[in-house]
Amino acid sequence: MMHERKGRSSNIFISFILLILAVFAYIALKTKGFGYLNEIFETLLKPYLDLLGNILIILIVFAVTYLFLKLTSKIIRKYLERIGRSKRNIKLLLTVYKYFIWILMIFITFSLLFKQIGSLITSIGLIGFGITFALQKPILNFVGWITIIFSRTYQIGDIISINNISGKVYDIRVMYTSISELNLDGDSTGKSISIPNEFVLTTPVINFTKGTSYIWDTITIYLTYQSNWKKALKIVQEVVQNYYNKNIKNEARKMFKEDFKEYENIITRFSLYEKGITIKVRYIVDFDKSNEIKKEINQELLTKLQVKDIILGKIEDIKR
Repeated sequence: MMHERKGRSSNIFISFILLILAVFAYIALKTKGFGYLNEIFETLLKPYLDLLGNILIILIVFAVTYLFLKLTSKIIRKYLERIGRSKRNIKLLLTVYKYFIWILMIFITFSLLFKQIGSLITSIGLIGFGITFALQKPILNFVGWITIIFSRTYQIGDIISINNISGKVYDIRVMYTSISELNLDGDSTGKSISIPNEFVLTTPVINFTKGTSYIWDTITIYLTYQSNWKKALKIVQEVVQNYYNKNIKNEARKMFKEDFKEYENIITRFSLYEKGITIKVRYIVDFDKSNEIKKEINQELLTKLQVKDIILGKIEDIKR
């Protein structure tokens, strides 16, 4: 590998030295800097001076573009690696970037070589408009993909809802994002859905797990007005907080580190409505474990709340 890199570097260095010599020779020939040799060179090369000038312009543009891409590609690669982009996305982005620069430099080269640049620009503009109109959907999907990659709207593994579809992201490609559909309980339906990336530009995206796999989950208890709500509230808080301390807290602390203070305890909400009372308990939990944990907490709550003066339900006129 080292020998190959040294060989490539040597070839590039020699090529650029020859290019510089050719440029100097052309300039000297045009300014008659060769002294008495000018007459010989003019006789032999005069018919080809314009052609040689055009070739030199192409070589110079090629060399400058090559050097520019070498330098900027390294900078862009390091930046993308630093912000955590995948190798596949980095490679794809750099490929798109290189094609764009080469097309731009080809256009600049044509503008230098041809006098009638106005008609050339008009032709390219019309062609570009036609291509854009015909490929507007793929172009929007590509722009959406660029937005997803750079703004980190979502990443593989995130739980998202977009265009009324909820699921877990398992693949992000240039045209589509693939998700595993989830139902309202957070369980997989077994369906794989491909969503065009253009929706990122036109539709709100809800990301439930951006930056972490933890979500806020809620357990709701309904009581009638005849219930001993103070006792029920105390039982609910104790059961959920104890479970949280034993089974969730330590893992959550490792995940959130210095930001864990706001997740130290569960959050309780107590509300009245026309047919009864609601007690809501919120806590953070790893999404992949949320359904199993909710089941265990609910089972324990049902056991502890089965007392005479606590009536569970939404209807206040339950017959005893």
